[in-house]
Amino acid sequence: MAAILKRFVPSVMTLLYFSLCFYPVVLAQDSGTATFNTPPYVPSKCYGYEDQGVMIAAASEGIFNNGEACGKYYQVTCVSGTNEGTPFPCLDSGSVVVMITDLCPPDSCRGTIDLSQEAFASIADPNSGVINISYQQYVYIKDSRN
Repeated sequence: MAAILKRFVPSVMTLLYFSLCFYPVVLAQDSGTATFNTPPYVPSKCYGYEDQGVMIAAASEGIFNNGEACGKYYQVTCVSGTNEGTPFPCLDSGSVVVMITDLCPPDSCRGTIDLSQEAFASIADPNSGVINISYQQYVYIKDSRN
């Protein structure tokens, strides 16, 4: 038994240490609406023509805060439909984490967060167009022991 523990405990401790090197922290939760836009996603207000992938979003002025939101991550959760499209649009996956890469133009922004089409489709039926959401900033904290 001692021999098993002698081999098992260091392995578990190593795994635990590395899994705790980076851990997510979710900040205060807010509510709003989400819409989606379609490719191409460049240029963007934050990154110009630099591609940032597809799990991205444009933020309304309140979140964008003169560019302070650029590169920050938000966890967006589908809460319900808005009665503007599909009555029950939320998918079982529920939430998606996206990076803010753009400003949703104030004169045409229809939501709090304008998700990429791919991010929206991962949490809701795109036929709904607009959904009610909860959202919060999602921060990865690096363990200072590394």
